[in-house]
Amino acid sequence: MHVLATELATLEEADVAVDLGQSPAEIVVLSFSDSDLSALAAAWQQECEVLPTMRLASLKRLKHPMSVDLYVDSVVAQARIVIVRCLGGLEYWRYGFERIADIARERGVLFAALPGDDRADPRLASVSTLAAGPLATLDRFFREGGTENLRQALRYIGTLLDRDLAWASPVPVGPLTVLGDIRDARPVALVVFYRANLMAADIAPVTALMEALDRHGLAPLGVALNSLKDPAMRPDLLALIAAHKPAIILNTTAFSARGADDTTVLDAADVPVLQVVLSAASARRGRARSAASRRPTLP
Repeated sequence: MHVLATELATLEEADVAVDLGQSPAEIVVLSFSDSDLSALAAAWQQECEVLPTMRLASLKRLKHPMSVDLYVDSVVAQARIVIVRCLGGLEYWRYGFERIADIARERGVLFAALPGDDRADPRLASVSTLAAGPLATLDRFFREGGTENLRQALRYIGTLLDRDLAWASPVPVGPLTVLGDIRDARPVALVVFYRANLMAADIAPVTALMEALDRHGLAPLGVALNSLKDPAMRPDLLALIAAHKPAIILNTTAFSARGADDTTVLDAADVPVLQVVLSAASARRGRARSAASRRPTLP
């Protein structure tokens, strides 16, 4: 079909057609969640020599019907399996789901339409071509999330594509995850960060911070959690604080610290708490800004 591309001048930026310019691959995964895409990219890199080829794309860039058509014709049509994880259900991206479902049935492509949250969506299952059992297994992998679960998901997908790969079932990730292993008597520096960063394999700034603390004579201990207001993680965090007695806490969860009573679970440590601000800019953009700040200014 042909779709006329138009641009409308409104108060908000209108969606315009884009060509992502990707080449085809055996696996195609589309999601609104950057965490899904980042974790999948990291998981695939770990075993790219044995896993099927893969392409990832954000649904944020495939809102215009012509963008969908271009992507379906150039990438989806030549894939062996397509996974779309969509927050908001069928209606939020109906045109895309219908186009992929049509091409999947026409070409014999495996298609898994998955909800982007924990709620089952029968309408998404109805447009999928993947059988109910494998569809439910993939859904569980994505719901648990994290690099290791998604690495196992890619191995499982490989078996659906007739590759001889062993895989393990999804493992639930608890409300609190600890990074680091204290083995000496140095003062402990507790670094608190969002679980979402861990699930997205996006912890390079946290890792760099912990390495810097180690170089300066502290024993770094990282803890990933949903929020400091999350009651599910409170007992484990209190136990961690009591066991390791940190000398200082560095908190990167800017807006999740204090509750309605203006207290935080970190108060139990009775030590200085430093607020760490993580940049939202890319590394390339940050380097450009840093270079610009060193340029001499004209009088």
